[in-house]
Amino acid sequence: MRHCDLCGATSFEPLPFYYLFDGQRLQGTRCTSCDLAFLDPQPTPAQLEKLYGKEYFTDRPNYDRTEKDKTFIEEGKNLDLSKVKEDKFTTYMQRHYAGRRFRYLEVGCGPGYTLKSLQSLGWETAGLEISAHAADYARRELGLPVVTGNIETTEDFHENQFDLAYLGDVLEHLLSPAAAIRKFGRILSPGGLLVLALPSVTNLPSMRLGFAAYKALGRQRRMDIPPYHLYEFTPTTIRKMLAKNGFSVVDLLNPVKAPANIRLGGNLVEQATKLGTQYPTYWLNKLTGQFGDRMFVVAKNEKAQ
Repeated sequence: MRHCDLCGATSFEPLPFYYLFDGQRLQGTRCTSCDLAFLDPQPTPAQLEKLYGKEYFTDRPNYDRTEKDKTFIEEGKNLDLSKVKEDKFTTYMQRHYAGRRFRYLEVGCGPGYTLKSLQSLGWETAGLEISAHAADYARRELGLPVVTGNIETTEDFHENQFDLAYLGDVLEHLLSPAAAIRKFGRILSPGGLLVLALPSVTNLPSMRLGFAAYKALGRQRRMDIPPYHLYEFTPTTIRKMLAKNGFSVVDLLNPVKAPANIRLGGNLVEQATKLGTQYPTYWLNKLTGQFGDRMFVVAKNEKAQ
């Protein structure tokens, strides 16, 4: 019997969405004990290999309506990596931990552009990347110590090797996020920082309303993208999972995409409803910092010295 990855319970309820992938129905599901949302059943290892082949990293469409599709490696070849590549993670770390030189692991580091740029701060950087195509580029072209593999199965890192690790849009793709967090508890030093960037779309008021409406109507929606996200977190469930596996939350930001940036799926009525509810959600988020569809989480390893 399947057990919830957060609380271990076995009592679940279906959510009103599902995927059809490789001839199998993957149902959106929620644990009735802790509210963690996930797919049940999850894709098999063979199906995951199909999901994350080379094409995922080179030809996958960009679902942000305001940006053009980008190639995974080509977009960064002209970057100046002698200075820090600015993004949410690097900006946050420079603002809150200026001058600190980390032993840093990036999981899902891609071709290594951010890793290379952070060496300009004196950081000791290493990477883990599931795409052999990208990891090979990072090693060959940038001279970076990047391991090809999955955080759930790799044994390449030793206890207390790092004092900072970052997963950008990775945790929700894993078969067992809890097991991955426990592994970071081992490879991060006491007091080390685990930083997560991940979606929280089920936290949106519009999503909650949509779930309630579909449930009342007895309907299910077939999702029109592949089942990349095996889990859907909210601020509440990610706090619970980190706490249960040895980490305390230092900071949790919960922003929301501007209405112009959201992906519009479904029929015209669903699209109009999604846009119509995103505008008040956007301004509510500006006022309260809550109800967002993204999370940026900084957590501290609480294991003993």
